[in-house]
Amino acid sequence: MGKASKFTDEQKFEIALELLSGKLSHAEVCRKWEISSTYAYKLKDRAVDILRKGIGRPAGRTSGEVEQLRRRVTDLEQLAGDQALLIHHFKKNEIRR
Repeated sequence: MGKASKFTDEQKFEIALELLSGKLSHAEVCRKWEISSTYAYKLKDRAVDILRKGIGRPAGRTSGEVEQLRRRVTDLEQLAGDQALLIHHFKKNEIRR
């Protein structure tokens, strides 16, 4: 199990925003938050990656989740069609008896 972070997600978000905004230098942000330069770069890179992946996607859903849901809908539509054909077949054969 990994080491627990001394920062909350909200604090990490604040650090990343400060690094991305450029209002303070990288070194100033590191001193302010008492973090290493390496950790600061990791937070910044992670924030940029999340932003890059998130732009243009439906809110709250990753593209993988959306694609999975589309496949599920297609499968359920196929199942409903198959069931309708079976019901029609059984009703047709029942009437002939």
